[in-house]
Amino acid sequence: MAREKGLYRRKDSPYWWVDVVLSDGRRICQSTRLKVLADAEEYLVRLKAEAYEAARTGMPVEHNWQDAVVQYLEDSVDKRSLVDDKAHLQKLDPYLRDKRLVDINMNALRPFVRHRKQIDGVANSTINRALEVVRRILYLARDDWGWITRVPKIRMLKEPRRLVRFLTNEEAVRLIEALPEHLVPVVQFALATGCRMTEILRLEWRRVDFDRRVSWLDPGTTKNGDGRGIPLNRDAVLALRGVQGQHNRWCFTYQGKRMEKVGSAWKRSLKRAGIEKFRFHDLRHSWASWHVMNGTTLQELMELGGWKSYEMVLRYAHLAPEHLSNAAARIERRLGIVENDSTISLR
Repeated sequence: MAREKGLYRRKDSPYWWVDVVLSDGRRICQSTRLKVLADAEEYLVRLKAEAYEAARTGMPVEHNWQDAVVQYLEDSVDKRSLVDDKAHLQKLDPYLRDKRLVDINMNALRPFVRHRKQIDGVANSTINRALEVVRRILYLARDDWGWITRVPKIRMLKEPRRLVRFLTNEEAVRLIEALPEHLVPVVQFALATGCRMTEILRLEWRRVDFDRRVSWLDPGTTKNGDGRGIPLNRDAVLALRGVQGQHNRWCFTYQGKRMEKVGSAWKRSLKRAGIEKFRFHDLRHSWASWHVMNGTTLQELMELGGWKSYEMVLRYAHLAPEHLSNAAARIERRLGIVENDSTISLR
């Protein structure tokens, strides 16, 4: 009976779902986010009434935040950070649940920001990730769904700049010596290529060419979704040669299976090596920092690391100020402060 009304249940969901063609010509097929049939029926009646009124008056339907969240989750099933997005949306729900999209702005978000800062005590960066989800949904509502005509300014909170943490050569040696056998080639490959953990642990032999000394990451296997080539230097080749033949598909394995993560063995190794406040991702920072300090240009680094934005590599620029030495020398002796043959020592 409920199905005939446009409502139905799915085995993989606790909610009632709606599938109906409205009087304004739109077909709505989505979750109501409601578990009680009577509430779902009321939701459907409201949808139909809004559509009828919109068709009669020519005025667009005013969608609310809940409508947008449902649409966003349906459109984002393949999004890598969807789990994190859902956690942020749960925190936002008490503050935005009943609001129309046109009413969502910084004034509506201030109570959320205040509670997260003063009561929950979370960092500005955590709050900003939630605000970014709000902003993303509002842009989709304007550009893709046509539900609103403008997006208000969503201001991010100030975040302290994170210092680039990188290993010294001596620390790198200590770390590798402290690693269990199965993690040694993983860390060596990370320091040699700058690849991220998931990129390394999902690397397959079919994407390694020793003759050309390259590997490649297929589209969908990188953080930004784009594929990229990885030139293999001597250290990277040695890391791969050390595990060659252990598995017919995966490059880096543990007990005959592909490694899913580095696990607690990584933390124990850091402790044995006496290295503090260091994440696996900081191996990528180490690789990038070593490159810049040894003369690699920021443009080259951007291509090697697969960064789309030049701003992402500017964090390493301060590590090699000597690349500006020639520019600094262009105005030397302009004022005749020190003669060419002067024996005066500069202090």
